[in-house]
Amino acid sequence: MNNKSSLRSSKQKAGSAAVVTALTLAIVPAAMADTTWISTSSTAWATTGNWTGGVLPSAGATTLAIYADSSTIQHSVDLGGFGRVATGIRFDAFSGGSGFVFSSSSNPGPGWFLRAGGTANGIINNDDNTQTFNVPMKLTTSAGGVGAGAAMTFNAAGGNLLFNGVNQSSAPWTINLNGASALTLTAAAGKTITIGTTSGGQIVNTNTGTFSGLIKNGAGKLVLGGTAANTFVGTNVIQQGTITAAKVDALGSGNALKVTGTSTFETGGLNQHIGPMDLQGNLTIDLANSGTVSIDDSKAFDWTSFNLTIINFTLGSSTLQFGTDNTGFTQAQLDDIVFADFGNAHGQIDATGLVTPVPVPEPSTLALGLFGGIGMMFLFRRVRGEK
Repeated sequence: MNNKSSLRSSKQKAGSAAVVTALTLAIVPAAMADTTWISTSSTAWATTGNWTGGVLPSAGATTLAIYADSSTIQHSVDLGGFGRVATGIRFDAFSGGSGFVFSSSSNPGPGWFLRAGGTANGIINNDDNTQTFNVPMKLTTSAGGVGAGAAMTFNAAGGNLLFNGVNQSSAPWTINLNGASALTLTAAAGKTITIGTTSGGQIVNTNTGTFSGLIKNGAGKLVLGGTAANTFVGTNVIQQGTITAAKVDALGSGNALKVTGTSTFETGGLNQHIGPMDLQGNLTIDLANSGTVSIDDSKAFDWTSFNLTIINFTLGSSTLQFGTDNTGFTQAQLDDIVFADFGNAHGQIDATGLVTPVPVPEPSTLALGLFGGIGMMFLFRRVRGEK
C-alpha cells in the first residue's frame, strides 16, 4: 500500500513538473523570440501593443528589435526617459516607405543600451532609407555589462545610418564604446554612416582604463562630425572605403592607425593628429589644400609594397608632419609616400619632421642637361682630335 501511494505521489509530482515545464516553454520562447514593431499610430516604444505578441525587445536576453518598413507603419519611435535594451536592431527592406526616426520625449534621454550578440550583433539597415538615431547609443556586452565583449557592428547595408543623439549627462556623448574592443562601422558602396551633424557627435569610452577603437569596413563612407571632440583612446583600423573628417581630430587625437586595405581619409582641410601608422594597405590622404596632418613616429612599421598617397596638397597652406624630427620615418617609408599633385614625387623630411615632395626636375631642365652633356662630349672629342 505504501509502495502504491509512493508511486502515485511520484507520478503526481512528475505530472505537475511536466505541466510547469510545458507552461515555461510556452512562455519563454515568446519572451526570448525576436520582436517586430507593428504600430501604425502610437510612437511609444514602451507600449507592449506596439510589438508582435506584446513582447518588448527588452523582454529577453537575446531579443532582436525588428523594424519592418511599410507604407502604413509608424516611423517615429519615442524611447521616452529610460534606457532601452535590445540585442541588436534590424531594419527590413521595403520598396518605398521611409526611414525610422528614434527620439526621446524626455530629451535628452538615455537612449539605447544596445547588447552585443544575437543575429545582428549591433545594427543592420537592409532598407534603402536612412535610419536616424536622435538618441545616444551605449554599447554593452550580451549580458548588459561593460568591457571588450561590447564589440559590435553598425552596418549600412542597404541604406544610410545617421547618429545625432546627445546623452543626458554632463558629458554630451553620442556613442559610448563602453570598453568595447572595437566598434565596426560597415558601409556598403554608395552608403554612408554619419556620426554628428546637428549634435556634438562625440564618441567616448567611459570604461576607464580600457582601450577601444573604430574599424571602418565596406566600400562606402564614414563621416565623423559634430562639435565635440572624440575622446576614446585606442587603435583605429581602416579596412576599406572612405573616412571623412568633419571636425578636428576626427579619429581621436593621437590614436594609432592601422590600414589593411585600399582606402581614403578625407581631412576636410581640418587639423588631424594621428598616432603611429601601420601601413598594411594603400591609403590616400586628401588634405583639401589646407590644414595639418601630423603622424607620430612610425619607423617601427614596415610599409614595404604599400603606398601613402597625398592629394590636394598645397605648399604653404598644407602641412604634413611626421614625428618631431627627421628620425620619425625611414627612407624606405619616405619612398612609399607619393605626392600625386607633384608628378608622383616621393617624400623628403626636414629636421623638424615636415614632409614635402622631392622636387622633380622640369622637362626643359632635363632636356637642357641632356643636350649640354652631348655637347660637352662632342667638344671633348674634337679637342682630342686636334691634338
